[in-house]
Amino acid sequence: MEIFQIILLAIVQGITEFLPISSQSHIILMSKLMEMDDQGLGFDIALHAGSLLAILIYYRRELNQALSFTDEGKSYIKLIIIGSIPLPIVALIFMDFVSIHFRSINSIAYITIIFAVLLYFSDMRKKDQYRNLKSIGIYIIIFIGFMQTLAIIPGVSRSGIVITAALLANFSREDSIRIAFILSIPAIFMATTYQSFQLYELKNYNILTDHLIGVLISFLVSYITIHLFITTINRISFTPYIVYRIILGFVLLGI
Repeated sequence: MEIFQIILLAIVQGITEFLPISSQSHIILMSKLMEMDDQGLGFDIALHAGSLLAILIYYRRELNQALSFTDEGKSYIKLIIIGSIPLPIVALIFMDFVSIHFRSINSIAYITIIFAVLLYFSDMRKKDQYRNLKSIGIYIIIFIGFMQTLAIIPGVSRSGIVITAALLANFSREDSIRIAFILSIPAIFMATTYQSFQLYELKNYNILTDHLIGVLISFLVSYITIHLFITTINRISFTPYIVYRIILGFVLLGI
């Protein structure tokens, strides 16, 4: 691959993996506008590995608490384990159906817009009292976990739908983002593992310079994105991301 394509794809991965703006929509838009060649499964794994490394380092305190079995850490363990169960099950059952019926550009465009509006109303909904992440209940985790399964539909955005679910469950913006990012750890790990098995079946084990560059850039951009998203959300709310998604959806409809 050309160095420009490597850098661009890694930047897009680092940004869209964690912001509620739908990575699938951006990949399709880039492919259409720039006529990019398929980067290959190995490069996809490299990009996901960079994002996974960034979230592990950024949330190292929470992970240390989980491993130390503090009260707050136990909540993180419950969230990671129970909240992650529905996604692979639903993906195995419905992925073929989704691939057939929900991968057209128009479908992705409409879904990008619809779930942007849902995020807006979830964020604007008045909350008399916020839930405490430290005492998150099993039923709330199950609700968020099942909402996350909608992310198998292109255009939904995994982080976006988890944030929406957490807001609907009366969590603050900061805790909603924290929930989405903590749940991204097993989600990205499962995706990377699945892709690795596919790569193993192809008997392609070469680690190329392209992959190493992709990991590094994806890691750096992911880390910066996570930090900026968390530190600015109360000042700007989710509205800029929602407006951006709606514009993106209409751009896709115009292709």
